[in-house]
Amino acid sequence: MTDTRNNDYRRIGAGNCGTVWAAPMGSDDTCAIKREDGAQSRSVHNDYVMHREVFNTLLANHSSISVPRCHLRQRVWWKDRISKFPPGYTRCNALVTDRIPPFQEAVRNALISKYCPHDKTSEITSSEANHDCLVRLYLGRMRRLEGGSRFKGFSLRNYPLHLDQFEELALDFKLYARILADALAHLYWKAHVDANDVEFVLAPPWKGDTVHHQEILARPAVIDSVFLGEHVVCVLDFDLCRDMAMDEGGVEQAVKAFYQNDPYFPRPGRKTSMEQVLWTEFKDHFLEASEAMLGRESSEATLPALWVNLVEQEGHAREHHRRP
Repeated sequence: MTDTRNNDYRRIGAGNCGTVWAAPMGSDDTCAIKREDGAQSRSVHNDYVMHREVFNTLLANHSSISVPRCHLRQRVWWKDRISKFPPGYTRCNALVTDRIPPFQEAVRNALISKYCPHDKTSEITSSEANHDCLVRLYLGRMRRLEGGSRFKGFSLRNYPLHLDQFEELALDFKLYARILADALAHLYWKAHVDANDVEFVLAPPWKGDTVHHQEILARPAVIDSVFLGEHVVCVLDFDLCRDMAMDEGGVEQAVKAFYQNDPYFPRPGRKTSMEQVLWTEFKDHFLEASEAMLGRESSEATLPALWVNLVEQEGHAREHHRRP
């Protein structure tokens, strides 16, 4: 007899909007399900609306970044699926997306070997939860601090890879900065969303039917490296995004969101030469991509430079207050 429990959903993540579930890798069910069972102020409907807007924009404009397809599922969808959840779970609104594939064992073991505290190696290696390995790219923060790392815990779920680690692993951090700059320009000037609280992760490319997955991936840039192998940059999690007006107020809204988010993007005003060079790379590519989208003569043509100026003002002010 076939063990149908092998296809049961297990929790692979959680956030303020709700919990995220998926069937085991290798099953026929390749979706990820975000249940609306979190904070009452958060909505998978808004996540869906913004996700679709971003997906359609990136697909239409041949962006180098990946975004999975999504579908909003309400109570009727649950008929054949509620039994796959643990006992006690009930039907609710849900956002269903194609699951972003996690890194496989070789990459997980490499990350554990290089960065996991020795006393946690066995625990992390054997943990099923750490098989759900995606890597957050934190180009706006260093891992190193005087006296060691700022981080004592370790998890491969959304593992934070910081700028100095990119250098250690011989990853071309300027390339990732350009990809993020291009993505942000698309979100602002094409999708007209403020990118508030979106996530950027590194993950392996989807495998399978070419036509189907070209649609899923919006033709992203596939990056190859010795340490991570082939991978792409993915954007996800749009429930806090809001529409952005194409005016000064919209730019101010986007700048606020930029600094509220995790440090995916390079930051201005930092003291190391690597951080300064990377901000210049990011800024220059953002302005170049924005001009290609908006043109030089449009009524919105001055908005990208305004965004850069406001981000730099805020960044320098933050650095001034942070330094002794």
